[in-house]
Amino acid sequence: MRTVIDRACALTGLTLFSLALFVALLWIEASKPALAQVVRVDAAERAENARAALLSRPRGGVLGLMGYNVTPDGSANALQVNRSSSGEEGSSTLLLSQFGFGFTVSESFPLFLEAYIGTARYDPRPLFGGEGARRLPLRWNNIAGTIGIGYDIALTENLWLRPIVNFSAGYAASDAALFGAFLNRRRNTDLSRLTDVHMNVRGQGGSLVLAYYDYRPQRDIEVEIRYTHIELETFGDTPPEAAGSSTARTLGLWSRYRWPTGREAFGRPVRWVLDGSLTTYLGDQRDAIGFAWSAKLGGGIELDVGRREIGAVGLNLSRVRLIGRYFVGDKDVSGYSFGLGVSF
Repeated sequence: MRTVIDRACALTGLTLFSLALFVALLWIEASKPALAQVVRVDAAERAENARAALLSRPRGGVLGLMGYNVTPDGSANALQVNRSSSGEEGSSTLLLSQFGFGFTVSESFPLFLEAYIGTARYDPRPLFGGEGARRLPLRWNNIAGTIGIGYDIALTENLWLRPIVNFSAGYAASDAALFGAFLNRRRNTDLSRLTDVHMNVRGQGGSLVLAYYDYRPQRDIEVEIRYTHIELETFGDTPPEAAGSSTARTLGLWSRYRWPTGREAFGRPVRWVLDGSLTTYLGDQRDAIGFAWSAKLGGGIELDVGRREIGAVGLNLSRVRLIGRYFVGDKDVSGYSFGLGVSF
């Protein structure tokens, strides 16, 4: 019997830790008169540099990066991308994370539903403008969500075709926009040139998935080939100079192999897990992230908790996975990630 299809659900601890650390540093440093003087002197220059980096490349800049955030990824995770291996300060300019899920409602009603949330944190100056990173930079943050509604069409016993309609929405703003009111109140520092710059983004598109699922007691095999195309545009109170549109297109191959370890937990077998993916970026997000393709390879363990009957509204948690992955891409891009996956 075909089980409910699972998807990866990632931890965003790396991004949350980075944000919490930045807030703590900002609170401590904002109380120092010397820093207040530096902020006053450099505010106009930093504002102009970050503003220019944001607005000069609407398709390949922040809006292009949003295309990466909205594209569902079967190996969703928290990811730190390193642009070089030299260890220089600022070489790690991009923090990405995504978590989400997807499932088929039932065998008798094969409606497929998915939902993903992606984030990004970066300094736009080295990422988009080619400038070096600076101490206490004014960084930017993206958050975007994508939902999908599809239908599973059985081609053979183990082969499925799944068309999906996708809808996306996102928001981008700088740390100054998020914490500018606090700084203005504490030190009377004018950061209005940054606080009035942000982006509201929406999009629509679709995906086509060709999937192979073969579940047996001695091993499980899952393979998916997915093409996604989402058209993005700014809307609402986005500043006119930041308005634009962008196209996110990806073609990816994802696979997973599972087999028993010979041990048990919660009264069920513990399994080894290997998974990998290869993704080609065909849209404007290629310019924004700086590489044309990426690959992930990783592994971990999976616990079967189905006997606990944890869940609601007809969905019970069946398996939990702990997976570490290594990330590589062209142009000397590398990274690593850790994820927590669940199956229903």
